Amino acid sequence: MKKRRSRSRTVFLPVLLFILAGGLAAGYLYLSGGYRIARPAAPEPQAQPEDSSYLKMYYPMGGFLQTEQRSVSPAIEDRRDAARDAINQYLAGPEGMTDPAIPSGAKLRRLYFGTNGVLYVDLSQEFKSNFHGDALTEYLLLKGFYESLISNVQGITDVMVLIDGRQIESIGGHILANRPLGELVPPNAAVSNAAIANTAGNGQ
Repeated sequence: MKKRRSRSRTVFLPVLLFILAGGLAAGYLYLSGGYRIARPAAPEPQAQPEDSSYLKMYYPMGGFLQTEQRSVSPAIEDRRDAARDAINQYLAGPEGMTDPAIPSGAKLRRLYFGTNGVLYVDLSQEFKSNFHGDALTEYLLLKGFYESLISNVQGITDVMVLIDGRQIESIGGHILANRPLGELVPPNAAVSNAAIANTAGNGQ
């Protein structure tokens, strides 16, 4: 029995010393930088989306003004950009509408800021020639245009619509458009026959 235990110890001791020596060598190499553990590569940073701005639009739909929030990118930097984006979004019409009240083909020609905070918007002839609607539709068309600009463009107090650079009497012959829209479709005015009658005139 004593001889077997002696032989077992004789075999085990070199093995233990070998394991200890290997562990010490591996530790030295790791600490000294001679042995490195492979690490997964860090994922490349993904490009962040451009900053966006949001516009609150008012569209004539079904005899009422319906609001939609539109995202525009890149972010709006000044009021001229805000006015241009709001006008283009309005002329594009509400999403999902196949027969919108907004005249098709209408384009923004130019815009400029006048005195007393009035924004002058020069639209193409299509805004007038392609309008087909009654007095309520015409009233909502102008009111939605006014509300969409007043709500999104800082520092303006009113909106004046021009067609091909000229002042006009009316868009569709039911509602006057020869003055700033705030006088014709005042903010928060209820849409009613009385409100429409107050703005009606003999347009051309």
